Amino acid sequence: MTEESTLTFDDLPDNLYLEIFQYLPSSTDLLNLQRVSKRWQRVACDYWLWKKVKITPHPILKTTLAKIVRRYFTESTTSLDVCGGVWRRRRHMSSTVSLSNNVLSLIGKMSPKLREFMIEEDNLKDIDLSLLPSSVQRLSFTNCEIPTDCLVNVDKKFPELHSLLFRRCPILQDGHLALFGKLENLERLECYGCYRIDSSAIRVIAENFSNLKTLALIGSPFLGDRDCAIIAEKLPKLTTIEIEEWIDITMNGVTTLRKNLRNLKFLSIKCSSINQGEIVIEGSRVHV
Repeated sequence: MTEESTLTFDDLPDNLYLEIFQYLPSSTDLLNLQRVSKRWQRVACDYWLWKKVKITPHPILKTTLAKIVRRYFTESTTSLDVCGGVWRRRRHMSSTVSLSNNVLSLIGKMSPKLREFMIEEDNLKDIDLSLLPSSVQRLSFTNCEIPTDCLVNVDKKFPELHSLLFRRCPILQDGHLALFGKLENLERLECYGCYRIDSSAIRVIAENFSNLKTLALIGSPFLGDRDCAIIAEKLPKLTTIEIEEWIDITMNGVTTLRKNLRNLKFLSIKCSSINQGEIVIEGSRVHV
């Protein structure tokens, strides 16, 4: 091939730019790309690249997030993953870093069809999550302080919610879960490293989330055989259960789950009181 016929990156059509840019790990990279050239700026602003917005792992301030929402969010935006960085900057522990009620209202206005909302490392004090659009189907909290005040009215606001995840949220307990009310469409509940989840929380889950298909309770030491009995009786539609670090569970509890949950296809248990702490897996996720 001669030098005159050699193609450069600038010779690529816009649709290939879009294909390449969609693999960037964070939406903030799209902002940086806009500084390269006017053409890259135009392509990086395409609404197709802002359908799923991920502003992690680097923290963002609420003022900056508000500007991004105004500039790039549209009715096509269906997912937002944002990081506040509260654990890295201890001086901000008393207040939220990346969110405000004004920002949430703005998100609801610009993206009324938002389906996924994920927040990491932030304090949700004085935040009203019910300001998010009612179209939200998945809520995820990682390393967050979640005062009960921020969950007021969520039971009526998110009727389509089908997935709820809490990861390393230290104050999460039965009172928080009760505020979600009876979520008839909730199919997936995952709690990782939420050590205050106890039998009271299990009763709330059993009473309010009767259509659960996936339940993960990892790092909840206060649970045991009695909770297995409640789960087996009240949550008959479960197909997947993951259990780790329960102190009071024995093979009796495991047997209760096996015998009574007829739809169960995947069971994963890793507890010191069972199989010498080695992980026990039955079934396969492939069929779930």
